[in-house]
Amino acid sequence: MGETYDLLVIGGGINGVGIARDAAGRGLSVCLCEQDDLAAHTSSASTKLIHGGLRYLEQYE
Repeated sequence: MGETYDLLVIGGGINGVGIARDAAGRGLSVCLCEQDDLAAHTSSASTKLIHGGLRYLEQYE
């Protein structure tokens, strides 16, 4: 039988990776599924505004 996970995240863009990271940081076992490289599609073509916002959240500003 396969492994059991608390959370399955489908899609390795900025949102999927962020959710998976947050959940893992909270102690959940996470399976992240992506058919290509992480952040290879929409996330790589964005204006990167989300990335800058995450930096501020990490520093509690």
